[in-house]
Amino acid sequence: MKTHDLIDWLRLIQIPGLGPVGIRKLLGYFGHPQAVVRASEPEYRAVPGIRPQIVEGLLGFRKKIPVEPVTDQLERLHRIGAKIITLGDGNYPDRLAQIHDPPPVLYVQGEAGHLVSPRMVAVVGSRRASPGALEMARRLSDALARYQVTVVSGLALGVDSAAHRGALHGGGATVAVTAVGLDICYPASNQDLARQIMAKGCLITEAPLGTRPEAFRFPARNRIISGLVQAVVVVEAGEKSGALITSRLALEQGREVFAVPGAAGDWRCKGSNRLLREGAGLIEEARDLLLEMHWPQTMTGTDSENQGRISVESNSPVGRLLQCLGQGPMQADELARKSHLTVASLSSILLQLELAGIVIRQPGNWFALQNTPTHDTTS
Repeated sequence: MKTHDLIDWLRLIQIPGLGPVGIRKLLGYFGHPQAVVRASEPEYRAVPGIRPQIVEGLLGFRKKIPVEPVTDQLERLHRIGAKIITLGDGNYPDRLAQIHDPPPVLYVQGEAGHLVSPRMVAVVGSRRASPGALEMARRLSDALARYQVTVVSGLALGVDSAAHRGALHGGGATVAVTAVGLDICYPASNQDLARQIMAKGCLITEAPLGTRPEAFRFPARNRIISGLVQAVVVVEAGEKSGALITSRLALEQGREVFAVPGAAGDWRCKGSNRLLREGAGLIEEARDLLLEMHWPQTMTGTDSENQGRISVESNSPVGRLLQCLGQGPMQADELARKSHLTVASLSSILLQLELAGIVIRQPGNWFALQNTPTHDTTS
């Protein structure tokens, strides 16, 4: 896109009180930002649904929003390797364009092609998540990445960060949607994670450079998360979690909503468990989601390739774990005790073995070797 066209777009989105819906109405009427910028008062007043206050803002914006700061922003974006994608651009994500209030402008850092991946799922949840939820988000996203699903989340602490890290560990792409400008990392503790995401996926935002975190921007960010994907998975969410806003927006946008079941009575799970009562699909592993979405279950790399990366010497941690499972299905706490492994080591090894197709996870947090009879939880 030519520079002068981008300048028109960036000036348009800065008009106070206009917003994505108003911009979409104006573009639907005039066809192009340049025509919007140069229209007369009678032309503005002829646009259906445009309030008089907006017309006043449109008439005055030429003086209030000069060109120079906009061109300076373009130069700064170029310096950090960021791209701009505008509504109607051939690279703009189709799913996002179809929502009620699509962002007129997206700022992208990383590979923008991931925004149009054929299979995209949002994995979201609480910032103050339980250790089990963090492990679930990481394990689920790792497996989804290996099934060639692009994982989308919000770069927040807790479940979001675990989801991004899981997808990166699985060798797949992940998209982080932020509520701040690309020159600001929020939270600051996720700077390293953001750099990793840019290398294997992308960061996107509708916020211009210099935009700092403000409460009202996060629900707006959430509509982009849900708008990009075909499905949203809520791993763990309290009753006031922002993840519930994402799930509500997803339903309004016609997306599928799923949730991971949590412990009864745990305040951290009340929101996600309520989603299940209201009809959300129940997810315990990546295959559940693939089946619900009718997506092929083809994992990158063969089982033999995955198994070849795992040491199974009898005196190794993996060997001790497999010997224990050779006695029959066991729960995680018993496995840790018998194999003399820490909980962290056990979780990591079990994930590797699951992805390699050697071990399967059964209801009730039981684990068994593949082709072992399922543990009867009713006994």
